[in-house]
Amino acid sequence: MSDFEPDPSSQAKRVSDDIASLKEDVAVLIRQMKDLAGRYSQDAADSLSDQAAGLYETVSETGRRGADTVAAHIEEKPVTSLLLAFAAGFIFSKIVSR
Repeated sequence: MSDFEPDPSSQAKRVSDDIASLKEDVAVLIRQMKDLAGRYSQDAADSLSDQAAGLYETVSETGRRGADTVAAHIEEKPVTSLLLAFAAGFIFSKIVSR
C-alpha cells in the first residue's frame, strides 16, 4: 500500500466514530426540540388560559350589568314588568304548543 491510501480498517473506524457522533448529535437535537416544543405549548396554554379568563370576566360583568338593569326596571315599574312577563310567557306557550 502507498502512504496516500488510508488503511481500510482505520477508515471504517473513523466512519463508525462519525456515525456514533452523528447519532449523539441527533439525540441531543431531538431532546432540545422536545424541550422547546414543551415550553412553546406551555406558553400557548398559559396565553389561552389568560384570554379565557379575560373573556369570562367580560361576559360575567356584562351579565351582571344586564341583571342589574332588569332588576332596576322591575323595581321602577313592577306592574309593567309583570304584564310584559305574562305576555312573553303567553306568546312562548303559543309557539311551543304548535
